[in-house]
Amino acid sequence: MQPSNAPAWVREAMELIRRHLGGNPQDLSVIPTDMDGISPFFRRVYEAARSIPAGETLSYAELAERAGSPKAFRAVGQAMAKNPLPVVVPCHRVLAAGGKLGGFSAPGGTTTKVRLLKLER
Repeated sequence: MQPSNAPAWVREAMELIRRHLGGNPQDLSVIPTDMDGISPFFRRVYEAARSIPAGETLSYAELAERAGSPKAFRAVGQAMAKNPLPVVVPCHRVLAAGGKLGGFSAPGGTTTKVRLLKLER
């Protein structure tokens, strides 16, 4: 599907992401997502991650708390590793304890994570 043939909401989402990745942070939480087939726990984690504003970060433990499962920080890490909607669900804003980068499963690994975080600050 060519962008010009895409529904208006898709074109709008593409434009928001383009601006965001171009260095002009946007509120990507307005982009609708389809969470069908995603476990209730992962869904809560993704929704909580979407509430992290650009330029801010949370630890896996803090995100677990926001998702209503304060002891499930390792499971939060698994959810982030399986994130089906990178950038829209900003898993790059989730850090390990002590502000350490932790992992990042997207192409480029932690180098990409650092680039995204710098872009948003």
